[in-house]
Amino acid sequence: MRGARRVLRLWHRCFGIGAGLWLLLLAVTGCAITFYDELDRWLNPDWRHIAQPWTDAPQLDAALANAARRLPAFTPRLIDLPDAPSHSILIVGSLARPGEGPRPAQLFADPRNGHVLGWREGGRLAFDRHHVMDTLYALHMDLMLGETMAWFLGLVALAWVLDHLPAIILAIPRLGKWRTAFQVQGRGFNLRRLFDLHRAPGVWAFPITLTLAITGLCLSWQEEMRSLVSLASPVSERLHYSLPPMSGASHAVPIDPILQQMGVQGRRIDMIQLLPHQGLYAFRAHDPRDLDGMGRLWLYVRQQDGRAAGARHDNGVSAGDHFFAWQYPLHSGKAFGLAGRIAIFCAGIATVLTAITGILLFMFRVDGRRRSREKG
Repeated sequence: MRGARRVLRLWHRCFGIGAGLWLLLLAVTGCAITFYDELDRWLNPDWRHIAQPWTDAPQLDAALANAARRLPAFTPRLIDLPDAPSHSILIVGSLARPGEGPRPAQLFADPRNGHVLGWREGGRLAFDRHHVMDTLYALHMDLMLGETMAWFLGLVALAWVLDHLPAIILAIPRLGKWRTAFQVQGRGFNLRRLFDLHRAPGVWAFPITLTLAITGLCLSWQEEMRSLVSLASPVSERLHYSLPPMSGASHAVPIDPILQQMGVQGRRIDMIQLLPHQGLYAFRAHDPRDLDGMGRLWLYVRQQDGRAAGARHDNGVSAGDHFFAWQYPLHSGKAFGLAGRIAIFCAGIATVLTAITGILLFMFRVDGRRRSREKG
């Protein structure tokens, strides 16, 4: 038994040495972006809010036209409609730069008249009020280093999943004293108290951090996990992923009349994805089946004539589809509303504390061994 615990302790220590700093960075950025929209609106009221609330349909065609005049190199991809009468329109797309590849960009417009309120370029490290939340989000996704780093962070997530079992076994050495694993004992700053500060937060947050690790793995290694899950249950994709490119250019009908018709049908639209290569608009509508408060019912409309072209809910039809539909809602906490997001934030704080105290414990042990060698 002691030999097994020694192996588990070695694994846990190696995991901490190899992944501790990465986990710390992911936890810090994850805590911040748990409340991304709230913080971004607080930091940028001139972009994210309008002076007079607007309850009529937002003027999306005017916003796109003004965006084209303001930023001729900007290509819109997604329109996020206002969540409240005082909120602005968010248009997400890419910005072409001479001699560079396209860079992600966001543009904000007034829903009353489509007037451009401001815009920002993503993909660069900046911590001013206009860019800090976008920077933290990008750091959390892939440290702004692209697909290779995203794959590496998936590897960190996999190691984190595996580490949960040794961690809980080491935290509770004897079942008769399981309560001590939840407590912080000792006074002052000593090794005993430091160990408890390392152990207790991890034990309290264990179910949530395990969920974060598993969902983080699925979100980082999407193709690999879909291939794995498809061995047990079919996994389908959103319709536009399988549609062929449209041959030739065609005139796109305005969006505003289609949006108004959706409203007449009782559809509450959350956002609209522009798919010019397939000749489609994808209206994402709120639906009782949604798991995270975001519009997950995709209603496809032909850009050429405004006619319906198909529909699909992100929940899909199979167990595999349902499994992947749950990943982002669980990872963000949005599956359980505000309470879920607070729980994710608290688990992030616990992970930060666990990572920092783990690094300090390792440093204490290294320093102790150095002193022992000097005395010997």
